[in-house]
Amino acid sequence: MAGRDAGVICLILREEDENVFIADGRDRRVETPKKKNRKHVRLITGENGEPIRFSGEALTNRFLRNWLREQAGRVQV
Repeated sequence: MAGRDAGVICLILREEDENVFIADGRDRRVETPKKKNRKHVRLITGENGEPIRFSGEALTNRFLRNWLREQAGRVQV
């Protein structure tokens, strides 16, 4: 929500206790996600108010960048 990652849309790859691991496919790649405290991350939702979930293909950096770009137009902050 603040700092150099402010305004960057990322996908939560996994959760561990109070931490989440995020990636955007560009600065933070799928192979080396960034560990963030859960309280420093804001969850964005779609038009129906539900979290946007990824399902489908194998997750590569290229696919993640394209998928996030598509989702950026559908989110409510």
